[in-house]
Amino acid sequence: MTGEEPNKKPGPVRQFIRSTFGFRKTTLTFLVVLTYLLATLLSFYFEHKATTTPSPEPAILTNSWFDLQSISKEFHPYTSPANDRVHDYILERVQKLAKNKSYIEVSDDYDSLKTIINQQEVFDPTSIANRIIYFESSNVLVKIEGKNPSLEGILVSAHFDSVPTAYGTTDDGMGIASMLGILDHFSTKGVEQPDRTIVLNFNNDEEFGLLGAEMFFEHEWSSLVKVFINLEGTGAGGRAILFRSTDNGVLSYYKNVERPFANSLFQQGFQSGLIRSETDYKIYTRNGLRGVDIAFFKPRSLYHTKRDAITGTSKGSLWHMEKNALDMTVSFAYDTAPLNNDNSKGVYFDIFGYFFINISVDTLSVINLLIVIIVPIITLFFLLIVYKRGTWFVDVGRGWLRFPISVLLAWSITSFVAKYIYVHDPLILSNDYISPLLALSALNILLNYGILNFTSWLRPVHDQKLIGILELNVLTWLLTIWMIVQQKTTYNVAGISFTIIYLLTSLASLFGLLGLVFKSSPPKYSKQLNTRVLYGATDSIDDENGETVTSESDLVEVEEGTVDSENHPLLGGSRDGSGSGASNGTTGAQADGTNGSTVIVVDRESEASYQNRLREAALKSFSYDWSLQFLILVPISVILIYSQGELLLQAMNQTVQENKSLGQVTLHMLLGIAIWLGVPLLPFAHKLNALIVVFFIIVFFVFSSISYLEAPFSYQNPLKLRFLQTIDLSGVNEPIHTNSTFSVVPKVSLYGRAGYIESILEDIPSLKTGHTKIECVPNNATGSETCSFDSQRPWLYDGSKKENTFGSYFNIEVLSNTNNGKQSDKYSPLEAVFNLNVANSRVCTLSFNTTKYNTEDSAHDEKMLSPVKLITVYNPDAPPSSGIKPVLQIGSGDSVFIGGEDTMLAGKNVHVDFNVPTGHSTDEFGNHYFKLMKGIDSVQLHKLNFTQSNFKIGVEWLPFSFDDDDDGYGYGYQDSDDEKWLNKNKMNLGVSVKCFWGEYDNYVIVDGEKKRMVPAFDELLNYSPDYISYSNLGVGLVEIDEYVEL
Repeated sequence: MTGEEPNKKPGPVRQFIRSTFGFRKTTLTFLVVLTYLLATLLSFYFEHKATTTPSPEPAILTNSWFDLQSISKEFHPYTSPANDRVHDYILERVQKLAKNKSYIEVSDDYDSLKTIINQQEVFDPTSIANRIIYFESSNVLVKIEGKNPSLEGILVSAHFDSVPTAYGTTDDGMGIASMLGILDHFSTKGVEQPDRTIVLNFNNDEEFGLLGAEMFFEHEWSSLVKVFINLEGTGAGGRAILFRSTDNGVLSYYKNVERPFANSLFQQGFQSGLIRSETDYKIYTRNGLRGVDIAFFKPRSLYHTKRDAITGTSKGSLWHMEKNALDMTVSFAYDTAPLNNDNSKGVYFDIFGYFFINISVDTLSVINLLIVIIVPIITLFFLLIVYKRGTWFVDVGRGWLRFPISVLLAWSITSFVAKYIYVHDPLILSNDYISPLLALSALNILLNYGILNFTSWLRPVHDQKLIGILELNVLTWLLTIWMIVQQKTTYNVAGISFTIIYLLTSLASLFGLLGLVFKSSPPKYSKQLNTRVLYGATDSIDDENGETVTSESDLVEVEEGTVDSENHPLLGGSRDGSGSGASNGTTGAQADGTNGSTVIVVDRESEASYQNRLREAALKSFSYDWSLQFLILVPISVILIYSQGELLLQAMNQTVQENKSLGQVTLHMLLGIAIWLGVPLLPFAHKLNALIVVFFIIVFFVFSSISYLEAPFSYQNPLKLRFLQTIDLSGVNEPIHTNSTFSVVPKVSLYGRAGYIESILEDIPSLKTGHTKIECVPNNATGSETCSFDSQRPWLYDGSKKENTFGSYFNIEVLSNTNNGKQSDKYSPLEAVFNLNVANSRVCTLSFNTTKYNTEDSAHDEKMLSPVKLITVYNPDAPPSSGIKPVLQIGSGDSVFIGGEDTMLAGKNVHVDFNVPTGHSTDEFGNHYFKLMKGIDSVQLHKLNFTQSNFKIGVEWLPFSFDDDDDGYGYGYQDSDDEKWLNKNKMNLGVSVKCFWGEYDNYVIVDGEKKRMVPAFDELLNYSPDYISYSNLGVGLVEIDEYVEL
């Protein structure tokens, strides 16, 4: 007999190929498990490897680790004496290192750089207030002179101040230690002098205004540099990420770092306004420099808390920042070619900490445009060939809706479960985002599996995976088009993942179509008759068309299309001997024999039956191309989505504590990442093994149970509360150096997410015994609250109790005031001079109000202009009578004279003569002036000398408002109301002053008794649960408020 017997098994080689490479459940399951394990483990492995120190340990790491330990020894905010000790340590270290090379020079700003600047609120981009800041700098700068002074120099910068509640190890001791390591390297014997000049800026007072960076541009060395590397810390340990860059050109110098870690997803967070914190990067870019921001970024719940300490970081983390910063500095310093002038925005990322990729957003948008045009054309071309050749047995209306229906239905159910049942409170993400991520991802895969597997069983189609891949390709095509629009309109730098996944789905789909293109075409349908010779028949039946059909239960097929031997005739007589044959359908001829009858069956198959037979054969094919399609699409996509998604969640999961809107954003991110983790698998999901389905069910229930039952906060991921103790002396005649009873009770304010603070305070001992009332004021917009209560008083300096009255800590002494009701008209200027007598404080702020104006509202109202036009900060060492008098003169005349132009003002002709130029100026006595005719909304005062007992301030204001370009306007008073308008109460200027103290972890001696400086804060630290961490709410931990009406 010819041909292969129907029941003959394939050989061992064919069996191996089928079992290994065929589209089988076991093989698919193995690859799926391997893919998801790799995605989760690779990220952990490469993060661990990146923070491993080399062996033997480099000398500069040993030295910089000791520097970090020394810097982190105590809390050192700008408002504390410890800040000076850190300054002195840095100065001593750089001076010692500078002695090793003749071309290294050190400059110290301390007591030499004092100025006033006009700075917009750096942490509130919506503010339009004119804020002026008097600042005394204590930056330490080092210049490493380059061999070629014509080349543009490099600035490396970090700040050495901490917040009052943190040791500042990561923020920003790591940056300072890394800079000392860079200086250590360049001062080492045998290291060649760089071609470009390098300036190191160890700056002070970044935390409350980025002021050290501002002061850099008051230094002569600022003109030497064109690019910068800013080192920061907004977490506690881990890896330092390059998260912002001014342009693609400077990114090219990061390619040479040993352990790259960078991602433009973070930059997009800043560009979109999602991330609102700021670093010195903002000041440097505002002043025209190009550069990068490198920082530690997690965990945010330890950032600015007591646990930002040496115990919270490692040498590996320090080395990661130090080595990358050094490598990038070297890349700049020894490059004699002109700086890369590609000023376009850059899209960038690293690959497992080994490779760094960057591309301009303009180039990427062009690439995206090309592939969204070319790929569909190639795809349609392949589809046309496949259709013509008839190698894909799929109907237009069958199998094409199951993938989009499955995705949408699974997404809807997963979203519902997350929002209303499972992740009912986004705060749980603060403690654990991995458990909900895995649970929701498993749920989404299970839902898709159920839908796709059921539809595949109900109505199987040829190559369902290719249908799914093609539809996924269309989805990513649409997303890539959307990203092109974003790149063109908003310079979106976060879209590289869409491009990569679109390319992968395109390759997988084109490979599947290519296999069908080269597949042998099936034989065309033919109407020729085929005969089958059967024998052993015992009886026959009629088919549904009435044709005689022999029952085949007892038949044996001998041969199809031919007769086996001459003993088996082609046609035989019927049982009745008629010998008639069939002309269509199926006919049978039977012959009697001792062992039964012989039948010759003649078939003529219909075209529909033939096509169905081809489809059934195609469904049983082993589809050997699937493995390559899987390897092209799934592993890279899943690893990319997981690594990018985890990076986002690491940065965002604890921002849910800061604002409820950020909680919703993070929850939507989590949902999107969980769903997308399963999307690349969906074309293959209908073939999953039952065991892996059980595995995903276990994953869902285990991790959802963990996340649902665990607390939203823990010791590892605490709830952060912000502390401020306020003493309000406004309108109170608080005694100075007397034994009088204190009439003011200090209040503590705690700020944090609503619903948690009061229960914590109820267990604080002093609040239990003192029956103190706790008042909580919610902020519905942010989901936060501020809880206040009467508290123990602070003790701010050594001395007697008489010397520790609140009035002795701070009081306002008015020295002169021209607002005495004797003004000749309403255009006369008013002037007052007063002392802010403040002990052991470095920082005070002033704000103003009148009957028509207040500082707070003016920050967001461009029509509300401050009446204050001139501020004078007197030199404490100048003669008492020094100063320009009068600094502002306004008298009756024919016109208003401003900057050489005549201007009509409010219907009155007056003459204005200014002896002080606009902006900052000084006189021969060292007094500082700042004039701004648009109005000064607030003033910050910073001094270095703790023993300086006061700020002497001069304020000049007008009872009307105008700016340098406008005619001006009054405050709603008409000329006929002059007499009322001249009333003293209408011309008064209210001045609110706040002064801050930032030191708490110390003792003072009061009447021979040791007292903690801020016992109210100590008590909270000692008695709060271990899942609570504390940071500062204001510039200091203690704030004293005073108010004077001039």
